[in-house]
Amino acid sequence: MLILAQTVFSFNIYAISGEFSHDSTRILAGQIRYQYNKGITLIHHTASHSFRQLLIALFIFSAIAVQHSALAAEESGMQKSASIGATIADDYSRFYASDRLVRMGIVFGAGAVMANTNIDMNIRNWYQDKVRDERTDSWSSDPAKDLTFNAKFFGEGKYMVPVALLAASVNYIDTDTAIGNWGAKTSRAYVTGLPAMWLMQAVTGASRPDETPEGSVWRPFNDGNGVSGHAFVGAVPFLTIAYINQDNNYIKYPAYLASMAAAWSRVNDDKHFPSQVVLGWYMAWESVDAVFEKDEYNQDVTVKPMVGLDGFGLVAKGSW
Repeated sequence: MLILAQTVFSFNIYAISGEFSHDSTRILAGQIRYQYNKGITLIHHTASHSFRQLLIALFIFSAIAVQHSALAAEESGMQKSASIGATIADDYSRFYASDRLVRMGIVFGAGAVMANTNIDMNIRNWYQDKVRDERTDSWSSDPAKDLTFNAKFFGEGKYMVPVALLAASVNYIDTDTAIGNWGAKTSRAYVTGLPAMWLMQAVTGASRPDETPEGSVWRPFNDGNGVSGHAFVGAVPFLTIAYINQDNNYIKYPAYLASMAAAWSRVNDDKHFPSQVVLGWYMAWESVDAVFEKDEYNQDVTVKPMVGLDGFGLVAKGSW
């Protein structure tokens, strides 16, 4: 029996076609400029969706990338493939493994010491008084512009989630590309770590600087800023790059440094205490590490993106 299921998302995809003849070059150049301008707004328009919608798409497209990598592995005979559900479940099982939970407990214990003593406030006051200036503000964020490439931008989930989705969808064209593999693993890390990060935001219950008299003190389920979401979102893509390039120090170490940019911006802008960005970055690292710890694929379901003239969606096929 063959089952066909199709889900269409309101994303736009733009393609260019034509022949490079002498007479059509000028027309084609105009088409390229037009399509480029249209395509460059894709991520910005996608950001208008609610974060819940983006997460649903994130889960599905990360699954697509996993499945297409599975197809490549199966065709090459290099390794046994795994189903989509099994791969995501395996990511979760590694993330919540006992040794990792113990390690996270130790790190959160250190974060609790910083948050519930004067350490957080002292570091915050020193940075705001001695380090922050107009130059660091220009590097960190531009409050007049939402879509601007600075450190804070890389922590914006409404932009980085679509970027990961689009990169993962490259695996539809070629199952073994650097961009596609980066997008797939970044998406899987988001799917793996975001629920835990949201939970710990609530469990710690801390507030932003100057938001409440208690400051960074943990007050479980009273607030949701004890773990920086920007630090988490901004770290995952660059940590993924670092893990992919473990043998290339010229890429790996700059990527590790870049993974801290969004976290730093939150301290600079006085939106989070130091312990909060450390915990956000750390949870991102654990998420990426869980994804890279083991990658064995077993294919049970075939899922392919469906590309049309003005949109793309999913086609899922299963047989039994």
